[in-house]
Amino acid sequence: MLLQRVLTALVLLPLAVAAIWFLPTTGLALLFTAPALVAAHEWAALSGLSAAPAKFGYVALGALLILLAVFALPAFGHLLLWGCAALWWLIALVWIVRYPAGFSPSRPSPALRAGIGLLIFASTISGLAALHAHASNGTLFVLATFVIVWAADIGAYFAGRGFGRHKLAPRVSPGKTWEGFVGGFVAAVAASAGMALLLFAPEQRPWLLWLSLCAGLSVVSVIGDLSESLLKRHAGVKDSGALLPGHGGVLDRVDSLLAVAPLMALGVYGLGL
Repeated sequence: MLLQRVLTALVLLPLAVAAIWFLPTTGLALLFTAPALVAAHEWAALSGLSAAPAKFGYVALGALLILLAVFALPAFGHLLLWGCAALWWLIALVWIVRYPAGFSPSRPSPALRAGIGLLIFASTISGLAALHAHASNGTLFVLATFVIVWAADIGAYFAGRGFGRHKLAPRVSPGKTWEGFVGGFVAAVAASAGMALLLFAPEQRPWLLWLSLCAGLSVVSVIGDLSESLLKRHAGVKDSGALLPGHGGVLDRVDSLLAVAPLMALGVYGLGL
C-alpha cells in the first residue's frame, strides 16, 4: 500500500507543481476543475445520489457553479464564498465530535450533503484561482497551500505509525491518533516557515500572521480529512473510489485540500499578505 501511494505521488506531484508554476490562472482553474468534478461524482455517491442521471446532473451543476465562482463573482463575492466555506468546516468539526449522534440512514439528508459538496468544490477552485492571481506571489501561495497539506499528511502518517497510541476520533477514523495529529501539525508549521523564506522579503516577513494562519490551516486539513471519513463511514464504504492506486478515489486524495484552499485564500486576502 505504501509503495503504491509513493508511486502515485511521484507521478502526480510533479504534474501538479508544473501546472501551478507554468499555467496562467485561467488554465490552472480549468485544469483543477477536472479532478474536482471527478471528486464531485464521488461526493454525490457518498451523499446518497446513486442513480446515474442524478450523479451526472450533480456534476454538471458543480461545473457550472465552479465556473461562476471563478469567473463571475466580484471580489466581495469571493470573500463571502470563502467565509461560507469556513463556517461549514466549523460545523463539520461539530459533526465529527458528535458522531454518530444526530446521524441516521436519512440524516443528514442527501440534499444537504450534496449541497455542502457544491459549496466545497466551488470555494476550493475559486480559492486556488484567486491565490494564483495574487499580484506578487501567486504561484508561491498556491504551492504553499499544497505544501502545507502534503506536509501535514506526511507528518501525520509517519508520526502516527511510529508513535500513535491515543485515538483522535475513533468513531470516525479509528486509524488516526493524537500523536499523528501533532506530527502533522509540526511538519506543516515547519514547511510553512520554509515557504515564508520564499514568499516574503527579509524585511517584510509577517512571521506571526503567516505562521498563525498556517498553523490553523494544518488543523483545518485534519477536519477536511475526518469529514470525508465521516461521510464514508456513514455511507458504509472504505474509499470514495478506486481511481488512484494506493489512495482510493480522487476525493480521498484531495479531502484536506478542499478544506485548506478556500481558507488560505480568505486568510491571504483578509490579512493583506
